[in-house]
Amino acid sequence: MKYIDEATSPRRTRISPCSTVRARKSRFAWPRKLYVKELLQAIALADELAAAPDVRHLHAHFAHGTTTVTWLCAEITGLPFSFTGHAKDIYSPSLNPAGLLRRKLLAARFAVTCTEANARHLKAIAPEAVVHRVYHGLNADFSRLMGEERPAAAPGPNGKLRLLGVGRLVAKKGFDVVVDACGELDRRGVPFEAVIVGPDDDAGPKLRARIAELGLEGRIRLEGQMSQAELYAEYRRASAFCLPCRILDNGDRDGIPNVLAEAMAAGTPVVTTPISGIPEIVRDGVNGLLVEPDDPGAVADAVVRLREDGDLARRISGEARATVARELDGERLAGTLQTLFREVIA
Repeated sequence: MKYIDEATSPRRTRISPCSTVRARKSRFAWPRKLYVKELLQAIALADELAAAPDVRHLHAHFAHGTTTVTWLCAEITGLPFSFTGHAKDIYSPSLNPAGLLRRKLLAARFAVTCTEANARHLKAIAPEAVVHRVYHGLNADFSRLMGEERPAAAPGPNGKLRLLGVGRLVAKKGFDVVVDACGELDRRGVPFEAVIVGPDDDAGPKLRARIAELGLEGRIRLEGQMSQAELYAEYRRASAFCLPCRILDNGDRDGIPNVLAEAMAAGTPVVTTPISGIPEIVRDGVNGLLVEPDDPGAVADAVVRLREDGDLARRISGEARATVARELDGERLAGTLQTLFREVIA
């Protein structure tokens, strides 16, 4: 393996055999086999790069395994590397044990992350590191759909509420809070229907059980995955988009969920929580409504507020579309990344 002299290259830190020893689960445990696998993957990648002399920089997405492989490969080939950190991969210590994330940050030419909250977290781990915040922009397919058809107007007061949630059925999305909020709406006699769109996952069984327990099988549907066009139609039909995200005990959380940006771009009033990077984009009462995590009553209050105050719903809808156009333009943000890569290659 090729080592870079830290005296002449202070931004590079070594990967040594001690890394696997420090990351053991206990003092007398064997080193983790995962690191052997990642080393072999890095060697295979370096072998591929030997036949690609035009490659001048390596970049990895997610700060755990993929970046470990890329870092090892960079040490073998002498190429510089960078990486993008997203959510759980930078907050869960088990994914980067024994100070591994700090060492990656110092070894990389730069790191990219999708929220200011993430950037502060990474800089706290390694103040010397170069960290860039680049938001995830609205994807091109969704922008095209928006160009083809204008979003529906926000619903007027006293209509039937149609709630929408989108995402994998996992705990951090807070869909159990949406279900309990629907139970609260039912107790209040507020007419509603709810749709949760997204692939099944470990929270799915509990969600179905809770829906049955509340007797809401006919009014809350778990729809599975949809095409982008079908999902856009759901955004347009919804009177409120509910995503009461939470931070899990293991540190896992969303940054700024892409579906939140999609809902705002479609003009659907959003009800969400002020965690992680969400309040960087959603301003309470201006372009969305913010409630505290794990509070079904607050979610119910928010959607009823949207139902009863049509002017608020329409104002939030318009401001949300303007926010996405101004701050989450995909083409502009892709250009920012392109500039970072051009600078490091030059």
